[in-house]
Amino acid sequence: MGLSFSKSVKIGAVRFNFSGSGIGVSTGIKGLRMGTGPRGAYISGSFAGFRYRQSLGGKRRSRPAPNMLPAGVPSSPREVASLEPNIVATTDHETMDVLELQDSTSDALLRSMNEQRQKTSLWPFAAVALGLLFLFLRGLGSQWPLGVNLAIFVVFAGAVLWVRWRDKMRKLTVLFYEPDAATNEVYSGLASSLQHAARAVKLKSIANTSQYGDTKYSAGASEGLKFADASLSLGQAPGVVANVDVPVLKAAKTTLAFYPDRVLAFQGNAVGGISYPRLQAMSIGTRFIEHEAVPSDARVVDRTWQFVNKKGGPDLRFKNNRELPVCAYNQFNLSTPDGLDVRFIGSKEGGFDDLATAIAQLRRASS
Repeated sequence: MGLSFSKSVKIGAVRFNFSGSGIGVSTGIKGLRMGTGPRGAYISGSFAGFRYRQSLGGKRRSRPAPNMLPAGVPSSPREVASLEPNIVATTDHETMDVLELQDSTSDALLRSMNEQRQKTSLWPFAAVALGLLFLFLRGLGSQWPLGVNLAIFVVFAGAVLWVRWRDKMRKLTVLFYEPDAATNEVYSGLASSLQHAARAVKLKSIANTSQYGDTKYSAGASEGLKFADASLSLGQAPGVVANVDVPVLKAAKTTLAFYPDRVLAFQGNAVGGISYPRLQAMSIGTRFIEHEAVPSDARVVDRTWQFVNKKGGPDLRFKNNRELPVCAYNQFNLSTPDGLDVRFIGSKEGGFDDLATAIAQLRRASS
């Protein structure tokens, strides 16, 4: 059993909290406290048995990507765990750091964008400082009318919002494009093809691919896919404003924004660049064993069993051995020679074909 340490020391209206994860400081009155610690700034309150806590900034702990069902894996968590010994190899995707992309090393725009995005946000510090000052002034002016205290609070809150807006503006990049007629025609085709692919009822990114040692435990599938959330949309990339709406592909770790002259790749606060001649896009038809409800746009092409025998029929040694549909899905892979590997899968058969063709046309136009 592990040991932990925690101690709280109060000096006046300020309380210092010491723990194994670091030192925190907070202040306030009964029912309302503001503070900062190893996890960032926060505000908390309580009233009539109800408690409230809100983070004011800092990095949040990332949630693990949803553990979607790999091809041929049952839906029960217990049964999924029982298949882990059957996995003989796993390949992770999206392992490439966008700052290592070849086009990112000597581009002045990318260097400027990365410097801007790395700037420290000042508004959490302003919120804590003004919160402490408000409590100090309230203590001095205990006889002040309620309207005075309310006016001070409104002014301080407005100041925090202004600092937060300034933080956002300091990190913002503005891009302006005037593509020629030929580029504009090809680029419009890219936008249309992305909207077509985005209509897939089931759309996911592929976090990793695992190889199975014995296919009889995986509904006859030789490999399994771990899914994460994904989205395809027309709009603006994170922290960038352009005079045109751009196709944005969002996977588990990487967001790709397709601009007329290049692709920008985002991972957290890092930005990398990819020239179109170096980007390879492939649309691949694939058979996928579906364990959930079959999406309305999917085509069922075959049937299999959760546990199969050597001949492909149901293995009678297993109870509740249910029949599973095999659907014609579409996989979309984006890669570069220096290691970018981003993958999507959609339930609409051939849904990514036009998108792959449009990217190939942009490659030829850029070359």
